[in-house]
Amino acid sequence: MAGGDTGQGYVNEIVDMANSGDTSGFTRADWKIIADNPGYTTPRAAAEQQSAAPQDSGSGGGGGGGGGGGGVYNYDTDPETRRMREQQRNQQGIDAAAERKRVNNVVASLRGVMDTFGLSSLMDKIQRFVTSGLDGDAVLAMIRDTPEYKDRFPAMAAMMKNNRAITESQYIDFERNAAQLERAYGLPAGMLGRDTVTNLLSNEVSAQELEQRVTLAAAGAFQTTPEMRDTFNRFYGISGGGLTAYFLDPDKALPLLNKQYAASQIGAEAQRNQFQIAASTAEEFTELGVTQEQARTGFGVAANQRGLMQGRGDTATQDQLVSGNVANNQEGLKAIERAQKSRTGRFEGGGAFTSGAGGVSGLGSSATR
Repeated sequence: MAGGDTGQGYVNEIVDMANSGDTSGFTRADWKIIADNPGYTTPRAAAEQQSAAPQDSGSGGGGGGGGGGGGVYNYDTDPETRRMREQQRNQQGIDAAAERKRVNNVVASLRGVMDTFGLSSLMDKIQRFVTSGLDGDAVLAMIRDTPEYKDRFPAMAAMMKNNRAITESQYIDFERNAAQLERAYGLPAGMLGRDTVTNLLSNEVSAQELEQRVTLAAAGAFQTTPEMRDTFNRFYGISGGGLTAYFLDPDKALPLLNKQYAASQIGAEAQRNQFQIAASTAEEFTELGVTQEQARTGFGVAANQRGLMQGRGDTATQDQLVSGNVANNQEGLKAIERAQKSRTGRFEGGGAFTSGAGGVSGLGSSATR
């Protein structure tokens, strides 16, 4: 090759020629460039070729015959080559140390995450992922696609499909909250276990709604009166043993459950006072805002007025007694008032009493019943 040009274009040209095997015209200077350039695959071979190649015509320093080019080049002993090799080794050591530190830091961070997830068994796989060059985010993305992850967080896929993704930490918090509620409300062990939690999360039941459902379930199944359980069974066909599962069923909307629970409370107060009302009547009272305490008072008054349902003159029906006293229904209240006045009028219009052998008898007044 022609000497004198050592620019990058020239360097690239002779490297390409060396890699293609076209080195017939190379001088020592050309092989020196090749030996020092990482673009050539065998620098040591290039250095050995340099020692046998002719000197560049322009590198002899102006003396006759080109004898000023110096001694034979040796790859192993050339100071400049040794310096460059030492520099490369130092940089490789620095790079290796930095990579080991990166791997250790990422693995340590993910170890804590996997411990929290309950997936420590994946650490060997994670070590391989990180060592291959992946960062923490990329490794987590791959972990979320493993069978172990999908088995640990089975509701995640359903929530993502419904565009309601949550973090693993939120998922774990939901599980812990469910376990705490199970203990706090005395539910059977395992009632809020893995399968129930999966079903609730998959159907977008929030932690707040879960607590409301558990409160209803515990109150309806374990903390209520026999009348309440009997009424719920009569109204909705759910026996005491199935109440808890019924209230935890995410297919049952919470507003409906609240309404049915309140209606059953009202029905239980009716039963306690020997009244039988339909579920539709109890639900109607619930919609009117009647509370359990108001129902207890109202049915108690209605029970004391049962005498108004019989006898001569104006009477009141059971429906009128119940609706008037429990729901403050005006038609019912008027019927009760008429029946009471009818009886008061008969007492006030009574005749004189006479005594006879048979005892006291009334004159001119009718019996009140």
